[in-house]
Amino acid sequence: MNLKKTLLLCGIALMVCMLGPVYASQPAQLTIADSVRLAITHSPALKAAKAETEKASWLVKENHSAYLPTLSANHLQAYNNPDTTTYPSNYRSSSIEAKTILYSGGLTEGLVGQAKELYTGAQHNFTYTKQQVITNTYLAYYNVLQAEKNVALADEAVQRLTQHLSIVQAQYSEGTVIKSDVLRTEVELAQAKQNQSKTKNTCRFASSQFATLLGLPADQDIALADISETVAYDGSIAQAIQTALTQRSDFKQICQEEKAAQYGTQIAKSGYLPTVSLSLKKECQNQDSAPNPWSTQLTVGFNLFDGSKTKSKIKQAEWEITKTHELLQQKMEQITLETKEAYFNLQNARTALDIASQVVDKAEEDYAIAQVRYQSGLGTNLDVIDSQGALTSAKLNYTNARYDYNKYSVQLAQAMGTITEEDTHDKE
Repeated sequence: MNLKKTLLLCGIALMVCMLGPVYASQPAQLTIADSVRLAITHSPALKAAKAETEKASWLVKENHSAYLPTLSANHLQAYNNPDTTTYPSNYRSSSIEAKTILYSGGLTEGLVGQAKELYTGAQHNFTYTKQQVITNTYLAYYNVLQAEKNVALADEAVQRLTQHLSIVQAQYSEGTVIKSDVLRTEVELAQAKQNQSKTKNTCRFASSQFATLLGLPADQDIALADISETVAYDGSIAQAIQTALTQRSDFKQICQEEKAAQYGTQIAKSGYLPTVSLSLKKECQNQDSAPNPWSTQLTVGFNLFDGSKTKSKIKQAEWEITKTHELLQQKMEQITLETKEAYFNLQNARTALDIASQVVDKAEEDYAIAQVRYQSGLGTNLDVIDSQGALTSAKLNYTNARYDYNKYSVQLAQAMGTITEEDTHDKE
């Protein structure tokens, strides 16, 4: 964990401590940038991707070590029965050997090249996983804000119906309206309270999901700063698809896996080629009258027959290339469809937001008129209830359209592979 992450966690810990007995009623305040940093620090998926990247880097070093010479030392200590053997009863032998491979038939080059491609692919996978964490944090953040707004709207609906019920009951007491008006209003109020309860439960669950995503206690009270409307994407759908195929890290990962598979044939074909190694060795035994000189050995190895083992490996490598090529085509189609879906969803959300923003004021005016008409005896109770329901729906549609638009903007950025941690600073 680097210094930046350590300071962030210390800051959060300090913030939680400050929410102790003195400020127990005040929830923790988080911005979208803070939330993304916490999610990145906590994410088990991102940590696993990081571990896979480190593992791949060490595989490169392991295969690259074949280019370097090896040095080994051996010592033999033996005790024999002098009555049964002519060798000394105390036999010692020591040797030291340096060895290097001069030619491996392309095996070492293939393994190193393949490992490098897989390492690059692991890096792309880490980037893609990080983008997913950022996207999920954005969506969870918006879900909490949206749920809180919906709770406020449900409270407003209950408050309006409660006020209207008091008016209806007063008029019923005066004998100016019939009892069915009271009953109908009570039914509407009961339904509004049920919806209020459901909305609060939805909000609690959204908050719990968000806290878990950040690595905080599920019951942690969190206050989130609202975010302004996302800047609209003004490119064409063809530009969005082209950007996705260029920027998506998961697509780049598949490309690296295809390149790694191509090295597989080189590795397999090395079984048909000779290997050449050079060794330098010195050995000493206790019965030698004079020290042994250094010996140099050049070894050439060639596989004359291996029961079609090399041929089978080559065929496997060729089919692996075919498989990765098809997976690459499949990923290209998947990315194209995901980008199109996100693009169309964003366009539809923009239209819905424009329409919803024009309806709220009209619905409020209609509800006010219905109330006046009912109290003056010119309108019916059903008119008030219908206009109240229309007002609640209008506000709810506007709230959902607003946050849906922001969420679809994030999903389009994720589909295009352009979402980054730095984007959160533009939302502050």
